[in-house]
Amino acid sequence: MLEVLLEQRKVRTVDVELAALLVDEQQPPYSEGFYIILLLLKAMHEQHTCLDLHSVNWDNPFELDTRAPVPAFFAPDFDALGCLNALPCTGAEKPLRIHGQRVYLARYDGYEAQLTARFLQLAKQPLELDLPALKALLAHYFNNQNSEPDWQKVACALAATSKFCVITGGPGTGKTTTVTRLLAILQSLYAQAPLHIELVAPTGKAAARLSESIQGAKGGLAETDQAVLESIPEQAQTLHRLLGTVPMSNHFRHHRGNPVHADLVIVDEASMVDISLMSKLVDALAPHTRLILLGDKDQLSSVDTGNIMADICSECTLGQLPHYSNQRAEQLGYLCGEHSYHSGQQSPYALTDHVAFLQHSYRFDGDSGIGQLAYAINTADSKKARYLLQSRASDISYYPLDEGFYSALIARCAEQYSHYLALIAVGATPAQVHDAFARFQLLAALREGPFGVHALNQRIEHHLAQQGKINVQQRFYIGMPLMITQNDYQLNLFNGDIGIIMADDNGEPQAVFMGAQGEARAFYPGRLPQFDKVFAMTIHKSQGSEFAHTAMVLPPLHRGGQGLNRQLVYTGVTRAKAHIELICDARTLAHAIATPVRRASGLYQRLCEC
Repeated sequence: MLEVLLEQRKVRTVDVELAALLVDEQQPPYSEGFYIILLLLKAMHEQHTCLDLHSVNWDNPFELDTRAPVPAFFAPDFDALGCLNALPCTGAEKPLRIHGQRVYLARYDGYEAQLTARFLQLAKQPLELDLPALKALLAHYFNNQNSEPDWQKVACALAATSKFCVITGGPGTGKTTTVTRLLAILQSLYAQAPLHIELVAPTGKAAARLSESIQGAKGGLAETDQAVLESIPEQAQTLHRLLGTVPMSNHFRHHRGNPVHADLVIVDEASMVDISLMSKLVDALAPHTRLILLGDKDQLSSVDTGNIMADICSECTLGQLPHYSNQRAEQLGYLCGEHSYHSGQQSPYALTDHVAFLQHSYRFDGDSGIGQLAYAINTADSKKARYLLQSRASDISYYPLDEGFYSALIARCAEQYSHYLALIAVGATPAQVHDAFARFQLLAALREGPFGVHALNQRIEHHLAQQGKINVQQRFYIGMPLMITQNDYQLNLFNGDIGIIMADDNGEPQAVFMGAQGEARAFYPGRLPQFDKVFAMTIHKSQGSEFAHTAMVLPPLHRGGQGLNRQLVYTGVTRAKAHIELICDARTLAHAIATPVRRASGLYQRLCEC
């Protein structure tokens, strides 16, 4: 049985050794407890926080290829909980922990418990506020006369009256605009002693985007006191930099004994933060520090373990009112105007009064094909998605995987990238070159294979070279686009930053990046940290970015398409601001839309049980 698992790569050799160590069994035949632990380790490898026993198909628990007979790992009347409780490694101070039907490794049980306790502690802490002054400020920054609630205004009211708040919403719903107005409101309320505010994001690229967005949004704050504007920070940093990375370690300089100096921490793109890093953040918050999480609950989850944003926002449903308590709804009625702010249903969820869901997109109007396609994907409406792809909407292009599609895709991409190369040839400024490059981006779901970024980058590069637009004989040729894949704090270059090779005054190649203030930052290529060429990038890497014209290629089911999911496709489609070009098989798209990412977790349940 073990040979089958290793042969089909369902478990790793290190998992086998650890499971054998935990059950104290040195050689086969192994017990049923051994195989349960293997299931748990497999779940951890797939970024689940725990193993949910309810979700296990006990007839084929390891999801083996059914074209061959599947071994019987467990007896028909197998009692999983009884087996686990009998193991010497299970218990409160042991490596394995059990909560109901959920099985954890001790570390992740600790992370969940810590997040639950800290979120609740923050949410329950009372705040002394001048509510009439807050009401006046909300009216000043949100002067709407609509018959419907202004959910940006509601989000500001929730965040201003609580030490913990989550603001979620899709692309173009105004999350950053909302937060910028919130900061103006808070700094006005605390004008005598302005708050020390830290803006952070999980990656350097996301931090740069947050900085740019805050700077832009501040420009729209008319009739705001100059001292208030100056007290709103503009520069964001990575979470790792805020916490203080300790080299060659998974520890940070800031922790419970040495907390971060801040009155308010705002985390953008919070869906990308894994459970380990979020736990270390909340552990490093001082007792008085507020915390606001900002992001899209429907985007891709973190690369590592956990699904925190989706867990916290489990009760947010498109088109439905939130389940705020009666007390919270009354407070919102006073602060934001007399509207219906809640569904009337009571929820056991402890954070229900601390989550704001922005649903109106200001980027896509009601006739936008991109907006409708994103909504169809998000609501698992495959028929509507297929109709939109075939509707000839002005902002959607669809190319099936028919004969010759690959060469045509490469040619279209090369044509799009020719524009920024032409600007380099005529001596355009770095800002103009970068703006032209950012107007188009090819996204891929995979890294390897003909539909992966490596092959696509090579083919596009080869096509441009054949046209004489680049000279690939040089390692760092003029026009080469690259993406940093490793943070370098000394150079202030971060994972996701995009640079373009341009010539300096002496004709030597240099990698030019654009800073948060719009300034060009040049480095000689030999000094750069690790990077990839980026004519094509993975959808994961595109998270937090936006492009005027986005092309996304998905592999057929038999070439990797089986591994696609709804969040991946939604994230790719919503990177487009003006035009989305989708290259895929209809069956692949339908499969992805029907396959949501479900990571096992107990965070929501714990927050309901408190």
